[in-house]
Amino acid sequence: MLNKVCDTVKKYDMFKKGERLLVCLSGGADSVSLLLCLKKLGYDVIACHVNHQLRGQESERDQHFCEDLCKKLGVELSVHRIDVGTFCKQNSVSVEEGARELRYRIFDSIKADKICTAHTLSDCIETTVFNLARGTGLKGLCSIPPKRDRIVRPLINCTREEILDFLGSEGQKYVTDSTNLTDEYTRNKIRHNIIPQLEALNPSLMKSYANTLSYLRKDMIFLERTAKNAFDACCVNNEIKLAEFCGLDDSIKDRVLMLWLENSGFAFSHEKLPLIYDVINTGGKLNIAKNSFIICKNGLLLCEVQNSETKAKAVPVNINGDGEYCFAGRKITVKILEMEKTGCNYANVHKMFANCCLDYDKIKGGIVLHNYNEGDRIRLVNRDVDYSIRKLLKNNFPLEKRSNAVVMYDNDGAVFVEGSGAAERVKITQSTKRLLTFSMNDII
Repeated sequence: MLNKVCDTVKKYDMFKKGERLLVCLSGGADSVSLLLCLKKLGYDVIACHVNHQLRGQESERDQHFCEDLCKKLGVELSVHRIDVGTFCKQNSVSVEEGARELRYRIFDSIKADKICTAHTLSDCIETTVFNLARGTGLKGLCSIPPKRDRIVRPLINCTREEILDFLGSEGQKYVTDSTNLTDEYTRNKIRHNIIPQLEALNPSLMKSYANTLSYLRKDMIFLERTAKNAFDACCVNNEIKLAEFCGLDDSIKDRVLMLWLENSGFAFSHEKLPLIYDVINTGGKLNIAKNSFIICKNGLLLCEVQNSETKAKAVPVNINGDGEYCFAGRKITVKILEMEKTGCNYANVHKMFANCCLDYDKIKGGIVLHNYNEGDRIRLVNRDVDYSIRKLLKNNFPLEKRSNAVVMYDNDGAVFVEGSGAAERVKITQSTKRLLTFSMNDII
């Protein structure tokens, strides 16, 4: 199995020696084998365990197991306990969806070059069957991608049987989530009932599926690259030139519209495509979201936000010391404090000021509040990659509120993006002497 993991890492260029790898460790067979493999292969690994506190003593058992395992292997482990139930109630999401969102927030906050999850080929076939049953396109059939941004999946070509054999040969124990043994969740029904039936039809099911998956992924990569090139050619200032668009193949048209919707800040669904084509073919307009309409005008397909307050760019505001400042319908209260006089230390300063604080002495020139410019980027605290500010705002704010989000700049660029945090270069450290703190409220 070590050879298969090596081949997978190389094939998808997942990471290189010297990079710091975060292993998402549940204590189950898959994540334990992932940690063991990467450790044996000589990679620099750390681990994170998230205790969802959903299974009582079993959740505590899993946490203790991970702590003992990492201590034995000499692996740095961070443990996080989360209140999934409260989060799901407050955000009206399922337990599975809420737990996943909270987990990935934690993983993303830990300083590492790559985030390694333990998804396997067995997980992939279950996901393909699940997507097929609900109805899906090529992307859904391709299941879980081997890598996405910083997230990589070194076990993606390994079956569950191979993993169990590997752990057995190593004499390595693991824990079992009792909920995986029931058919309460759809994925378990597929795992326990449908996959065995498919294996009865084809004893070489996993090998055949792996080959099929490889073909499908190659086709999807080609189609997505072709669509991206077409999108770049026919979309200017986020407006689609219909003369060029209408000459595209139907499958590329769909993908161009998908990219355009996502670039405009709207969730994509296949149900929206016929409605957009109706606008293209017959004119009129489509209400795609609150105050947002898709229309054809002068040979262009575009999105209009019919809300004068959000369409106009906010007037830049200079921060000149303590006080209250108005920006884009928001009130920003600013205070400059000396660290010694705050009554808190480095360890809890972020908790006291809800992360809205910067090292004032690291700011270059003055602070200005203004709308982001296309192409602006920021390197957030404890991250080793630059993020597009447009994408950060898109992920955290609906379209109609995006231009009201607070973005702070100094002479060297962005230092704070509301909803995402501060820039690495102005973060609070043990040597910080002065704090720039601020709070933000809507003006009623």
